[in-house]
Amino acid sequence: MSPADPYAVELEFVKSLAQETAEIARSRCARVRPQEKEANLGYVTDLDRDLELLIRSRLGDQFPNDLLTGEEYANEGGSGPRRWSIDPIDGTGNLVHGLPIWAVSIGLIDRGEPVLGVIALPLLGELYWATRGGGAWRDGEPIQSAEDQDGFHQQDNVCIGTNALRVIDPRSVVGRLRDLGSCCSELVWVASGRLVAVCHLGEKAHDLAAGAVIAHEAGCRFGTIEGRSLTPAELIAETPITVPTFTAPPRRLAALMSQTTRLP
Repeated sequence: MSPADPYAVELEFVKSLAQETAEIARSRCARVRPQEKEANLGYVTDLDRDLELLIRSRLGDQFPNDLLTGEEYANEGGSGPRRWSIDPIDGTGNLVHGLPIWAVSIGLIDRGEPVLGVIALPLLGELYWATRGGGAWRDGEPIQSAEDQDGFHQQDNVCIGTNALRVIDPRSVVGRLRDLGSCCSELVWVASGRLVAVCHLGEKAHDLAAGAVIAHEAGCRFGTIEGRSLTPAELIAETPITVPTFTAPPRRLAALMSQTTRLP
């Protein structure tokens, strides 16, 4: 983080808030009560709802002019040009089934541009963050996406989300295909080089706002299966994502955009 970072105050506050939230999540995750959402039959738990209320309360007290948005509740708060985008548990299905890959995500969008992201992986004890122009970080150490090149190795980890897997032809993607069940986790892992690329479809702003900042600052870019390159602002503006959309280092992204095909 640069000393001149215009979002330094917000970043330190949200890092502390994410750590507080992650500790609560760790203490309660083994006894959550899941319910099916009426809209899509996805899971929501008491922990999702309680954590989002906590995050909203803290952000609202600290930044009363900002709009508060998230997965579980209606928009509220101020009418200023900034909005917070909250995903209290990204990967609730994993949480419910005892898988350790889920995350707490808090992103800030300023005049349409995602500018700050903090993502905690509670069961792994990892905290990721970035601000626009300030680089990407994990637990105080800078992170960088995988080495950029024109193509892929057969052993590269390429993550394709469930919705995208039902649309694209997996035979057109070189590498070891993964689906980890948590968009936020996938984005911070492509930012840190654990994954070489990820592909999403259907995700909303709260799934992407924080991770888009972190991935972009780590050297990743965004583009669609149709060959369109997207800025972080365009990525967020076009949510929910309606076509398979990739996040990867630039040359790897170009290879994915040119080679990946849809199922017949």
